[in-house]
Amino acid sequence: MFINDTAGLEAALEKMSQDQRDHLRIVISEIIQCYLDDKLHGMVLIGKEPFDRFKVMAVNTNEMDAVSLLGAVNEYVQESVMDDAPPKELFN
Repeated sequence: MFINDTAGLEAALEKMSQDQRDHLRIVISEIIQCYLDDKLHGMVLIGKEPFDRFKVMAVNTNEMDAVSLLGAVNEYVQESVMDDAPPKELFN
């Protein structure tokens, strides 16, 4: 479903819980900041289970830099997961 007008946006927002709307407000605010600050870059990644296909949208960056950003995020996530992993998981 692609929302292309105010009525569609309002209808979608009415279907969301207050917590979802609050979270969406944070997400949209962060994306807007990327457009206002040339040093901020982002990506929006959308996947539908079973996660074999994704939509990737670059925010205030080009596709090549978005690939680099995605690589950096992957390394960050891997390190974060391994820091919290039980000792036996560190050897896998």
